[in-house]
Amino acid sequence: MIQESFNNGRTKTMVKDERGQTMVEYVLLIAIVVVVSFSVFKKIDGYLVSNPNSFQNKYLRGFSRFLGGSGDLEVRANYKRFTIPK
Repeated sequence: MIQESFNNGRTKTMVKDERGQTMVEYVLLIAIVVVVSFSVFKKIDGYLVSNPNSFQNKYLRGFSRFLGGSGDLEVRANYKRFTIPK
């Protein structure tokens, strides 16, 4: 048995099984947070990037029309990464 003291002088007796249960609950809570985060990021990715009607593709389609292409053609414009030399 493990005793923990509180600020007001009271002590609480905690059995080792209770500490193990607390650890399992924290691990399950972290696992749930990770699963929910991945699903939210996947939805955001679909909305902003990978979907044909995504925000990025709508912008690139408008950009293509502005440069003289028709709206029905596949967008061939892509973002390009640039690095800044040190």
